[in-house]
Amino acid sequence: MTDPLFATMDIGSGPRDPGLTNLLIGKPIDQDQAARVESFVRLVDPGLLKSYGELVRAPFPQRVPAAEDFLTRLAVGALEGLGYNWVFDLEWPRTEMVDWERADVGGFEKSEAWQHSYGYRFWKPSEIARPFEYRNSDRHVEEYLRVAKHAKREVRFPITDAHCEVHANDNLYYYGRWLGKEKDEVLASLKADHEATMEFSREVTVKRVRELAKRVPSGSTLAIQHDNFIVTCEEREYGAGYLKRLGFDAPSFIQSLKEITPNVPGVRYFIHNCLQDYSLYAKYLVEVPSVDKFCLEMSSHDTELLGTTDEVRKGPGFRSLKLFKEYGLRKNQVVGVGVASTYEGATAPRPELVRDRILYAVKVLGDPWKVQPVLDCGTRNLSLQTMWDIGVAVHRGRDLALKAVGKDYGIDVEPFLTGGGGK
Repeated sequence: MTDPLFATMDIGSGPRDPGLTNLLIGKPIDQDQAARVESFVRLVDPGLLKSYGELVRAPFPQRVPAAEDFLTRLAVGALEGLGYNWVFDLEWPRTEMVDWERADVGGFEKSEAWQHSYGYRFWKPSEIARPFEYRNSDRHVEEYLRVAKHAKREVRFPITDAHCEVHANDNLYYYGRWLGKEKDEVLASLKADHEATMEFSREVTVKRVRELAKRVPSGSTLAIQHDNFIVTCEEREYGAGYLKRLGFDAPSFIQSLKEITPNVPGVRYFIHNCLQDYSLYAKYLVEVPSVDKFCLEMSSHDTELLGTTDEVRKGPGFRSLKLFKEYGLRKNQVVGVGVASTYEGATAPRPELVRDRILYAVKVLGDPWKVQPVLDCGTRNLSLQTMWDIGVAVHRGRDLALKAVGKDYGIDVEPFLTGGGGK
């Protein structure tokens, strides 16, 4: 299918404001928290204010199903109002991407060891203690159906990538098995992670994709977004020497990606990889024909200067654009260019900066239809107001870029300009 020119997309979870998330966990919501949410609801849809007030006063846990529906309506309304071309529930009904994804999969045990996430944040990973057992809890299907009920645009459904799920947890079971077969501890570790990744792909992820595909209405499409924030956590996966010793033509991540993107009617695939050294595996990505869009962080290490030259557009994300140009995107493939940082403490970028980040990507790839503006990552550590302000700035900048491209390429961009809240 052909997406609109410069189609926009958010990436991940929305702000974890307790005025919203406490609806699902039974914690009280104070006046200040309620006031913040009400201010946001007025931006999105004032008609939802009454529902929010009723939910705040309703007893827990009886209010949970209605709260999940409310959060979905609010998220979809916000994304559509801002002008994004794909919608979801901003993952508000979920907990955390790795734990939530494995909650209905047997084989894991919770670790007591703390692991560093970023900054001052730590978390307790799980340990893979047995073979994976998929329990089919229907959580993914239920979430998709809630979103689809309210969505007027294509649904973007995030699934934590199988490679990420394995590498984010301690792989004791598979590593122990391979230590008995392989004298080289590094090779044993790589083979263990590869085996676990491929088994999780086949036994869990593909089954989820096929279950979701059954619910896609005839004539509609669903975009599955595979998320991976640690895809290059083990650089030895990509070294030519280790690939040769492993007998692989491609790294485990790429082999898994081919596995979890089966050709299924009504489904297409995007990937989102957080800020990494994309040069390690960019050449392999274009060889996965079933993936339509590669969403990469671009602006986190970029400058705040205006311009479309190599001197001002900096960082591993923008450097990777040249690799995609070199290796050649397939006809169906585009790059999701991160045009707005979403790190903790981020603020809305100037629309002119968004414009120049888009135009630089067009300049490098040589084709405006190969560029789609996205956010760098999720906005879970930002305020609701900041999320809104970023969305407005992104779409104002996108419209500036559209008008510039229209002149340069002789394209009538009027049908693609943002409407609604993003103007």
